[in-house]
Amino acid sequence: MVCLGAHLSAAGGVWRAVDAAAAATCDAVQLFLRPPGRWAATASPPDEAVRFRQGALTNGVGGRCFAHAPYLLNLASADEGLRERSRRVLIEELQRAGDLGLAGVVLHPGSAGIGGDRPAAEARCRESLASAVADAGEDAARLLVEGAAGAGGQLGTTPLELARLVGACPPGRVGLCLDLAHLWAAGYDLAAGGLDRVLDEVEASWGRPAPDLWHGNDTPSELVFRKFLAHPTAMRAPVILEIPPGDDNELVREALARLREWVRPPPAR
Repeated sequence: MVCLGAHLSAAGGVWRAVDAAAAATCDAVQLFLRPPGRWAATASPPDEAVRFRQGALTNGVGGRCFAHAPYLLNLASADEGLRERSRRVLIEELQRAGDLGLAGVVLHPGSAGIGGDRPAAEARCRESLASAVADAGEDAARLLVEGAAGAGGQLGTTPLELARLVGACPPGRVGLCLDLAHLWAAGYDLAAGGLDRVLDEVEASWGRPAPDLWHGNDTPSELVFRKFLAHPTAMRAPVILEIPPGDDNELVREALARLREWVRPPPAR
């Protein structure tokens, strides 16, 4: 079964994202637990977890809710202060996501900076991620590292690089998120065999047939989505769209309807 969803607004309370899921026709949901461009989190009301968990079940997205960590985080930074601040926020995100029962927290691992020392940045990131996952505790949500396009010295452009970054973490506490647009920009020709290449690399470096989550973001070719949605192995994981939602999530509904039409076989003649 193809599981399609979108990133929805959590303004006014994180439960609002799951409350909007059914009307937005989402099978899965992603949200921010704090404003993506801010370090500070908003205060959590005492009934937040109960409202969120009940809303997820009522709206059919239970077990398929994900958070995206703030964009400010850089677990690979050479700036020790920035790296530690990023680590502490990640711990908070993992713990809060665990309280809400989320399936994972998606993270851009970090960047070496333009012209930076990538091996040194990878080592810093690997250590910081392992420390954050350990300090978050056993009840925290899983960490899902997201593949990068590679601009600006970003780390994790391939499944193998991402596996190295979480190599010091307990395997059951981490997972993988891949973004179609990032893969395309990183050199995977998804219209001509690149998807099978990606999945082969996931199997080789992560020991699983597909990532835990896809970000189904735009690529230059409509053909990519048609091939992607028809691939039975790829579709073992949920797909989240990160698009402008429009008024009352109208653009989300339209996009999901289009993708579902592409999933269906053409009518017999």
